[in-house]
Amino acid sequence: MKNKSQKNLEKTISKRFFLLSIFKSFVVGAIGWRFFDLQMIENRKYEKLSDDNQFNFHMVAPERGRILDRKMRLLAGNMDGFSLVLKWNKDIDVDNVVNKILNVININQKDLIKFYNEIKSNSKGLPKDILITKNLSQKDVSKLAIRSIEFPEIIFSMTKKRVYPQGIFAGHITGYIGPYSNKDSPSKINFNTSLLEVGKTGLEKSFDTDLRGKFGRKRNEVTSKGHIIASQIYENTISGNDIQISLDMGLQAFAIERFERGNNTLVSRQDKNIKKQIERAYNINYVNKDYIYKDKKNRIVDPQSGSLIVMDIENGEILCSVSSPGYDPNIFSDDLEIEVWNNLKNNSRAPLLNRSMSGVYPPGSTIKMAVALAALESGIINYDTKFYCNGSKELGSSTFHCWAKDGHGKLNLIEAIEQSCDVYFYELGLKIGIDKIAIMMKKLGLGQYYDIEIDNKSKGVVPNKEWKLKRDGLQWSLGETLNASIGQGYLLTTPLQLVTMISRIANGKFSVTPTLMLNKNNSRFKPLKINPQHLNFIMKSMERVVNGNNGTARNYQIGSKEIEMAGKTGTVQVVRISEAEREKGLIKNEDRPWKKRDHALFVGYAPVLKPKYAISIVVEHGGSGSSVAAPIARDVFKYIFKV
Repeated sequence: MKNKSQKNLEKTISKRFFLLSIFKSFVVGAIGWRFFDLQMIENRKYEKLSDDNQFNFHMVAPERGRILDRKMRLLAGNMDGFSLVLKWNKDIDVDNVVNKILNVININQKDLIKFYNEIKSNSKGLPKDILITKNLSQKDVSKLAIRSIEFPEIIFSMTKKRVYPQGIFAGHITGYIGPYSNKDSPSKINFNTSLLEVGKTGLEKSFDTDLRGKFGRKRNEVTSKGHIIASQIYENTISGNDIQISLDMGLQAFAIERFERGNNTLVSRQDKNIKKQIERAYNINYVNKDYIYKDKKNRIVDPQSGSLIVMDIENGEILCSVSSPGYDPNIFSDDLEIEVWNNLKNNSRAPLLNRSMSGVYPPGSTIKMAVALAALESGIINYDTKFYCNGSKELGSSTFHCWAKDGHGKLNLIEAIEQSCDVYFYELGLKIGIDKIAIMMKKLGLGQYYDIEIDNKSKGVVPNKEWKLKRDGLQWSLGETLNASIGQGYLLTTPLQLVTMISRIANGKFSVTPTLMLNKNNSRFKPLKINPQHLNFIMKSMERVVNGNNGTARNYQIGSKEIEMAGKTGTVQVVRISEAEREKGLIKNEDRPWKKRDHALFVGYAPVLKPKYAISIVVEHGGSGSSVAAPIARDVFKYIFKV
């Protein structure tokens, strides 16, 4: 018979055995559940992790779409290139990898500096593909490929380098591309962007999404040590779309050469007299290494600065858009030298500015047609209304002068436009008032943005009473109306707006708007809603400017009955002329410092009998619109119509 002690011991052992059994069952159950979880529930997760150890992926850049002119000539395209990328993580001995690479190939020092700076900027230390260089030659690639087992940390691939065959001729329109930054997109891109380049300016920026295409992915099968066993495309790239624009590069090239030459002569830099001048000259921008311009006094001069635009009056297509001086976008396809960038940025003539779209200028007499139309549409005058010009207009204590010192005598409206009489338009301005003038100017396309395919553009200024009160808190004065009536004072326009104004006048029916795209404006524009008889009269007046006996551009006719141009000249003072200077006698434009010379303008259309194209020209500090800008327009139209 068991005693009490034995019974207690057995009871304790039984209790402990029971607890141990429960614990054992729990452990076995937990292990069993974990096996079930791993095999059945989390199977796909760990299969993916296994694949990630076996495979790695990297992005493959798509081929960027081309930019073509209206005749399919290439403005922006791609050239084969090769890039070298480090699959970086914090455990890699970067210096050792780079040194091994340098034993095989040479790498540009600038590329290495940029590479190391990129590593330093990766403050979070997350694994990342970092570009070492995009300037590998095919020979370099071959050398590295043969010894690829020595470089498991690097990848190299064929890429496309952006090239601009037209160079400086179309730089402001095409723009250029550059490395992606967070500033380039309102929505953050969710993949590694070391190889992504995006449009920075011009059409490259406006159509970046279309041109860029879609990235693909390449899958590499690797060993546990990272050596690539096999490689294949996992997801194909989708190339960017080509875009075809309305520019005609044949016309563009001719117009640039003709515009920059102005009334100057192209001479060889080997000429002895020219060599001596070059040695003494400062701030002359030598675009051509072999030739340079000289003026009528045999002085070397810069190419003309300013803008020239040609536009189809029926569909608004821009055939030519010159902005001088320009820049070559190819310099941005390579690593841009700081010195080159500083020269561009600090150049006094601002080659990065797209003058055609963003340059703002007082339009001078080129807007007198708008003032005349405002008066006619208001019923304030008729075609025969005359005013007398004695050379000036008195208003209070101020005197407003006509460009003709001795005046024009008694003139009607068509004669006033033909001879560009300022006094006649002073009288019109006082009768109409600035508000009605501003309404007509805006109807003709001034003082507004257009939905043109480039973001770098300006609105200009079309002032009225409300505008001045809002801006300055001051009332509008009659003297300011007189200035606005001849295109000066607060009034500012862009060359694009001026060519649009002429297109609407020459079209006569619709409010044409400009475009850089081919076959975009096939739909009808909004009605212009200006009396056709008044428009026909204004066009007759513009014909007289070129073909009349007293026209300000009469010396620059095309010379063909079938193909003749109509237009309007403009000369804009950039410094005020005092009464003392008038009495003493004005200094000729060519004898003044360049920045104190007048701007030369011309707007027009051709042919007269059946208008097809409009033109606007602004020659910065060029002098007289009639003697500098008008002959450029004539020669451009002669080129277009092969006269």
